[in-house]
Order: sequence, then C-alpha cells, then structure tokens
Amino acid sequence: MIDILFEQRIIQNPVLAAECLWHSVHEAHEAYGRADGVSFPLIFIVLPLVFHKQTAKCLAGKTQPGALYKALADDREIPIGLQSRMQSMADRTLQGLSLAFDSMLLYADSNPDRHLVPGRKTPPVIHVSEEVKTILNAAKRVGQAFAEMSPVQLSTHMKIQF
Repeated sequence: MIDILFEQRIIQNPVLAAECLWHSVHEAHEAYGRADGVSFPLIFIVLPLVFHKQTAKCLAGKTQPGALYKALADDREIPIGLQSRMQSMADRTLQGLSLAFDSMLLYADSNPDRHLVPGRKTPPVIHVSEEVKTILNAAKRVGQAFAEMSPVQLSTHMKIQF
C-alpha cells in the first residue's frame, strides 16, 4: 500500500533539495560579484518557496531585477503559510545542506558569519523535466532576492521570523 506522502517524498528528496540550495546560493554569489555568499539562516526560505507549486510557478516566470517583488505583486498569497512550511521543512533543508556539503556543491566560508558559497561554477545536472526546471528557476529567483534584499526586508515582505 502506498502512503499518502509517497509522491511528496519522491519529488521533494534531499538530492533535489541540495541542487535547489546550490542554485540559490550560486545566483546570490554571482549577483554579489563572487564576493559574498548567503547568510546561513536565509537558506531555510528556499525549499518552502520552491517546493510550493503555486509559488514556484510564479517565481520561475519572473525576470530580474526584483523577481520576488514582482511575484509578490502578482500573488499576495505567497507569504501565507511560509513560516509553518519553513518549520516543517527544516529537516529537509538540513538533509539537503548535508548532501550539498558532502558532495562539495556548497561550502561555508571562513568568516565568522559563515555565509554559504557555491563549490562549483556549473549546475551538477541538466534536467529535462519541466517541473524540475520550474523548481530550479524558482530557486534561482530566490537567490537573486537574497542579493537584492536584506534579511530584514525578506523577513518583513515574506512575514517570517528566524
């Protein structure tokens, strides 16, 4: 018998999570001119946004700069439930981070802030599935938002707390 969360566990797996985290960190790192990374607490925003179908579609279709602002203008429901999704997906985020560190997709830099930086310059896999492409494009937009907005702005606009 297949349990009700079978599809969710297959799609939202740690390998795809690690790849999403890498895409977000890579985009932010590039936007910073390769001089800075993503603050550790911010990484917990990525998966709840990109593994949420409606939000991922909305974000993936936006262009920079201001992709997150544009998505919020189009869909005011994006922040609804984000805090609880962040909390419930914290384990999945940590599993994805663990895999990303083990596979050298991501590193924690040596400064006291422990920003996350990409360990490689190119994506680890090229996907053909449109659903996965949408998720990864949304992850890129989240990374761009990390570079465009301060943590305080992100917390305020997304109605979340760390």
